[in-house]
Amino acid sequence: MTTGADAVAAVLAATGTTIVFGLPGVHNQTLWPACSRAGIRLVGARHEQGVAFAADGYARVTGDVGVALVTTGPGAANTVGAVGEAWASRSPVVVVASDVATTIRRPGIVRGSLHEARDQAALFRPVTKATLEVPDVDGIGPAIAVARTLALAPPRGPVYVGIPTDLLAGPAPAPALTLPPAEPTAADPDAIARAVELLRAARRPVVWVGGGARDASDTVARVAAQLGAPVVTTFQARGVLPADHPLLVGAPPHEPAVTALLERADAALVAGSDLDGPNTQNWALPLPEPRIAVNVDPDDAAKNYAMDVVIETDATVGLDAMTRALRDEEGSTREPWADVAATRRDVRADLDADAGTAAGIAFVDRTAAALAEDAVVFADMAVPGYWLAGYLPVARPRALHYPMGWGTLGFAFPAALGAAVASPTRPVVSFSGDGGFLFATGELAALAQERSPVTAVVVDDGGYGMLRWGRAEEELDGIGTELHTPDFAAVARAFGVDAQTVDGFGDDYERALAGAVAAGTPRLLHVRASLVPPRTTSPRWPRRGR
Repeated sequence: MTTGADAVAAVLAATGTTIVFGLPGVHNQTLWPACSRAGIRLVGARHEQGVAFAADGYARVTGDVGVALVTTGPGAANTVGAVGEAWASRSPVVVVASDVATTIRRPGIVRGSLHEARDQAALFRPVTKATLEVPDVDGIGPAIAVARTLALAPPRGPVYVGIPTDLLAGPAPAPALTLPPAEPTAADPDAIARAVELLRAARRPVVWVGGGARDASDTVARVAAQLGAPVVTTFQARGVLPADHPLLVGAPPHEPAVTALLERADAALVAGSDLDGPNTQNWALPLPEPRIAVNVDPDDAAKNYAMDVVIETDATVGLDAMTRALRDEEGSTREPWADVAATRRDVRADLDADAGTAAGIAFVDRTAAALAEDAVVFADMAVPGYWLAGYLPVARPRALHYPMGWGTLGFAFPAALGAAVASPTRPVVSFSGDGGFLFATGELAALAQERSPVTAVVVDDGGYGMLRWGRAEEELDGIGTELHTPDFAAVARAFGVDAQTVDGFGDDYERALAGAVAAGTPRLLHVRASLVPPRTTSPRWPRRGR
């Protein structure tokens, strides 16, 4: 007999889903055998927030939809923080949650049935592209198909699907679906012509690349070469150009040398970025004019900085059209107008000259030396994560992931689990602080069970280091920032995960990290050390308050 759960699994399988993440409950457990029958691997987490983060990690590393299956009421509610991160970071996640049975619901009345909420879908409306509530068995298949399509449609983002538990368990027709292929919007020729005219007139253009253009590596490289333009990337776009590319600035715009470069520029081509607060120091960063944006969402493109031209399309499509027009008008390439290598040297010299930041950049250097070239890094909202997100050399797109959408603590480790399931042959490394790792310590059980090649690095400074920093003269110094933390290596071993503890970020750290990554098995590295936060964190913004 085909059930509603079978309909969910059938549509997921038919649309290319081979792996989903979930946590079973009494209301949604029919999905587990249904997914098994459909040939879908179901990876379990130990908390629903971990389920959604793992689905997000899967989506970030693959570019495809990550699917999270959770149960009614508190199970669904536990995912909201992680879904909010996916929403703010434009990550295509589909949450399929069971809901109270239609047979016991009464409109407008909360009767007190198990896990009942007044309006479960309402929890998700502020942090999703859409919330879909299935009214009957005929709607199950179409809702799953629409959710997947919406999640991938530009601008990407999470979608919630709520299905009453009796519809999952009861009989349902086999879904018959034909999904049209998604086609990107073509670039407007008039907008391209206006953009090219402005860029041809500029002598010192700069290219700013955001997460919406992270899969447009070839076209970013071509347009930058044609313009002779330095390339500045946001955190989400790290790796869009290889770390040694001659036009890649390779440092965040918060660094004074990079800000000075932007101040010298006379035009900006902004691809796939909304120019958010953390990357622009709450919009105090000078961005040259005229400005041209390539963005799937024109409102998103111009909400923070005025744009002279907005090209409404996918970054690859828009930049490709622009490169063709530039080639026709001007030939192949221009000589770079800025000495990008000198800017890099200036950034490094400035960092090395400060004892606090020198330690941070040394940590980045040691980490880069220890990681395999094909490693995928997940950095949490923690001081070591801030350093890696801004300064770690990244060789390829989708190789560094950071929660600079909502800024959600506890993201890195469970998201890394999802990425490792998606790419089992590549080493995956998560970096968390001691506070953030405690959000998801239970996922060590999932790591041990899946035997995924994840190395979890926990940098333990005995508290919330970012909150602690700069408070020495305050009356509230120490209140709320100091933590009693466990022996993380001993905790990991209790879960069956090999672990090691080192002090500081010296030779021992580099050797231990390299060994853990090379092992290709679940590992935890407990590092007892502290760092001063970099300039990318708001208390240290050079233009703070301007």
